[in-house]
Amino acid sequence: MAFKRALVVDDSRTARQSLARLLSQHDLEVAFAESGEAALQFLREELVDVIFMDHTMPGMDGLEAVSAIKSNPRTATIPVMMYTTKEGEVYVSQARALGAVGVLPKQFHPNVLFEMLEKLGLVTDRRQSEGADAAEPDPDATPRRRITDVVDDVDQEYERRALGVSVQTLVTRILEEQHLKLRSEILSGQRQFARQVATEILERYPAEAEDDLLLGEPPQRSGVSRALTGTLAVVSLVLGVITWQLAQERNAARVEIARMNTASRNELALLGERNAGLEGDLRERLVVAEGQRRDAVSALEWALNQSSRVPFDAVPFDDRAAVGLTALLEHLAALDYRGTVSITARLAPFCLSRDDSGELRLADHGLPIDGCDVLGHPLSEVPAVSGLESVAFAAVASTAARDHGISVRLAARHESPSDAARFPAAVDNAGTWNRLAGDYNRLEYALDPRAAEVAARR
Repeated sequence: MAFKRALVVDDSRTARQSLARLLSQHDLEVAFAESGEAALQFLREELVDVIFMDHTMPGMDGLEAVSAIKSNPRTATIPVMMYTTKEGEVYVSQARALGAVGVLPKQFHPNVLFEMLEKLGLVTDRRQSEGADAAEPDPDATPRRRITDVVDDVDQEYERRALGVSVQTLVTRILEEQHLKLRSEILSGQRQFARQVATEILERYPAEAEDDLLLGEPPQRSGVSRALTGTLAVVSLVLGVITWQLAQERNAARVEIARMNTASRNELALLGERNAGLEGDLRERLVVAEGQRRDAVSALEWALNQSSRVPFDAVPFDDRAAVGLTALLEHLAALDYRGTVSITARLAPFCLSRDDSGELRLADHGLPIDGCDVLGHPLSEVPAVSGLESVAFAAVASTAARDHGISVRLAARHESPSDAARFPAAVDNAGTWNRLAGDYNRLEYALDPRAAEVAARR
């Protein structure tokens, strides 16, 4: 019956079952969680003796889950082993910094799992697990991320280097096991050889002593001693040669391991330099692209404000403006703009006269300014901006956020007749006044460049 419990956190069903089979061979009861969030929910109700945490999962990833587990006093003492395909010194250091006891590759020798469980005090005797199936990586567990092709290449290179480090670790372990096996065989052969020599000496010594006694002579111990001494010398020489050979083989293995470690460190350093160069190039391209996007938005804003005059008797946000707003939103969406389009209707004061029916119209050109019936805009009495919109324009503005992710803000501003910069005192007739008012009676567009930059980084 199982007396220890393990929690396996992995979104891959195949990987969970493979690891569970190996853990069950060591009398561990296994519980499962398909995500980091599910693991935290499980630990709120139950506790385990060890946690195997996958790195890449939908939602909360493995490192985030480890951080949450270690920050909770209830679960902080549970040992967590990262169980993932990601390896390398940087990743191992990051996992340990967050509280993980180590990193277990998804393809490992069963002895590695036993040694890890033994260090954690979860097993006390070695199980026969060499025939167990190794955990298989789940192809469906590949993370889906939206990144550029350049970043894809960097990530793939990291994976290849990480696999190289895993192979190096496996080679080191195989060399050490072969060295121990060879040493055991040699020592066994030495003991067998020594027993044979001792047996032959003991068999010869009684026979020689018995012959001496029959002849009435004392046993010739000196000759036997010399033979025994010579034999022991030969044995010592053989043992010395074998010991020297073992030392040479051990030193050669150490040199090879050191060379492999140095080569791996050099390759990782080169990879880091290449990655830094790629990241710098990517940042530079992003900066150039953002600059081009800002320039395009600024140029579009300038062009809109060059041809946005509105006739004095027209509704500012009419059907014609609706067509222009539709085209503007399509251009901004193509630039990945996700900000706000602000449109202000500037209502200029016109010199107006009332006709016989009481309707306002532009005053005659030669009429003095002080002869105007109204010095203002025909729509100045409209209480809200919504009264300045046509039905078509209101429909386009209200659906902009849903269709393009862009919000449209409208405002109205009434120009003052006392603005000397626009209506100088030298203007003394209605014709000149209304020409100036016609230039300032317009729609003014404002596009926020910062909104475009934020969208470019998404």
